[in-house]
Amino acid sequence: MTQFEFYKSFQFIIELLVAEGIFLYNLSLRKFAVFRILGGVALTFVFSYFFPLVYNSAFYTSMMFFVLFAFTVLVSVFIFNESWLKIVFCCIAGYTLQHLAYEFYNLSLNIMNVNADSPMGQYGSQALNIFPNAFIAIVYFYIYIVSYYFAWFLLGNRIQRGEKLQIKSIFMFMLVLVIIAVDIILNAFVVHNLAPEGNRAYLIIVGVYNSVCCVVALVLQFELSLRYKLEETLNTVKLLRHKEKEQYALSKETIELINIKCHDLKHQIRSIGSRSSISEDSVKEIENLISIYDSTVRTGNEVLDVILTEKKLHCTKKNIGLSCIVDGQRLKFMKDSDIYSLFGNLLDNAIEAVSALDDGKRIIGLRVRAVGDLLSINAHNYYENKLTLDNGIPETTKKDKQYHGFGLKSIQYVCDKYGGDLSINTQNNVFTVNILFPLAAN
Repeated sequence: MTQFEFYKSFQFIIELLVAEGIFLYNLSLRKFAVFRILGGVALTFVFSYFFPLVYNSAFYTSMMFFVLFAFTVLVSVFIFNESWLKIVFCCIAGYTLQHLAYEFYNLSLNIMNVNADSPMGQYGSQALNIFPNAFIAIVYFYIYIVSYYFAWFLLGNRIQRGEKLQIKSIFMFMLVLVIIAVDIILNAFVVHNLAPEGNRAYLIIVGVYNSVCCVVALVLQFELSLRYKLEETLNTVKLLRHKEKEQYALSKETIELINIKCHDLKHQIRSIGSRSSISEDSVKEIENLISIYDSTVRTGNEVLDVILTEKKLHCTKKNIGLSCIVDGQRLKFMKDSDIYSLFGNLLDNAIEAVSALDDGKRIIGLRVRAVGDLLSINAHNYYENKLTLDNGIPETTKKDKQYHGFGLKSIQYVCDKYGGDLSINTQNNVFTVNILFPLAAN
């Protein structure tokens, strides 16, 4: 077996499968995954081993590696229960990573002037000699392990199971494919036809060029997916905030109507009590029952009054204690929609958390006060479910993550808008949100 045959049949396939696995390992597997994986890997090695070889042909070599890569994509579709786009995305990233590590390896050997002794330096028909000495073997494994580890650490965890992956800019995605294709095809022509014998400077320059192309391709590829994800999140938050504005207007009108009706009804009951045989105690009991709904909160801020009144009615219905110490006048620097979004999401999250708890823990506290040149907002409540933090923000515990988990993101959006600082504490099963706004800046 020649160097080229061994590289094509075994070494390249191992490098490629490991690189693709770095980006595929988080994806959902199909049934009988173990048998699918073992069978798919075995088929890949058999296919690559029997794939015919043509030496000294850059075009055929490029075509051969693309076909082997395409076969691994088909095997990945056989193993993973995800969309074609997501699997192809991960496999392209894996192929780019494999080629990047390959270029780093050859570049290192060229810089150290030991490439002539390396079977990986040039494709050839020489007899098999995997590593001429221990030093080259150490360099090979070190570069591949380090390259793969950093790719997994920086990029691998960005692809999550069940998460929808879409590339909005087809032009940019095609640019990534072109960069990879040009990189690999040109590299094959350089190896077969253009590399001057013993010209280290030329090989080093080509190695740097190829490495830069691979890095650019990886960055572009993942920035495309991240950008689309951020745009989707922003659009969802904007939609929710638009709904919040509509809800605020409706809540304000409804609460005002309830208060008017309750006020009139109290006077009517008082009048009936004075003219009939209804006892004074019965009148007081009816008044107290009505007063539960006549729970207008006065904080000095009209918007905040509407929110707290609405949430207090909701808490009363669910037997939740809501304690508020609020200086609403300090919130004049905020837009009405931002106030409604901020406090609405804070209280909605707290109400949802305590609704499933025992009566003794169905308590929510809210405090808004000025501390020097800062406005301090503190909300706290008990919770039971285990929380997972993502960049300091708890992930939603609901299964449908696409349409939930935006409450705290909306709070973070308002904080960023006014130069505030958001911190979350989860000690002793008490969920505490602390927000500080600079009053002077606002």
